[in-house]
Amino acid sequence: MEMFLRALQKGDEKAFRLLFDEFYTALCLFAERFLKDREAAEDVVQEVFLKYWDRHSDFDNYYKIKSFLYVVVRHTCLNQLRNKRVHVEIAEDVAIESDDFFREQVMEEEAYRMFYRSIEELPQQMRSVICYALEGLKNSEIAKKMGVSDHAVHAYKKEAYKRLKIKMKNHYYLLQVFCYILFV
Repeated sequence: MEMFLRALQKGDEKAFRLLFDEFYTALCLFAERFLKDREAAEDVVQEVFLKYWDRHSDFDNYYKIKSFLYVVVRHTCLNQLRNKRVHVEIAEDVAIESDDFFREQVMEEEAYRMFYRSIEELPQQMRSVICYALEGLKNSEIAKKMGVSDHAVHAYKKEAYKRLKIKMKNHYYLLQVFCYILFV
């Protein structure tokens, strides 16, 4: 981690790409909750990464980088909403700007990020089954798409669940929520 941070501070483009890949999707989801517009959210996140890049040498701590990214995304989204003078009910506007809302959203996006990182580490067949299941496909539909039997899909899901359980043992409560979504 320390070498990664030093590379980021020195402006190493490969390290920056790793950081971008690590946070881009989660930050886009985070921004989209504010803006309710995927393209606008993606634009905000790209803009925030450019702001980070302009100040990359200022950060000597991974958590400071993460905080910077989330806080600047939040502020940029709120500024866009204010500038557009979006007509939002006062109660909802206050909720969106509250620190509790911010913390909840960051925690949720971090949970998704950890979960999807764990999925990416699964073998290809298991990863495909889990991704299709997350899209809402039933076992029979997954089997048809992948050209395997329903039994094979069930077996891949079962093994993927075991592996995810091991990978996310420190965050097992999150896995239970995601598996409920997958297997119900």
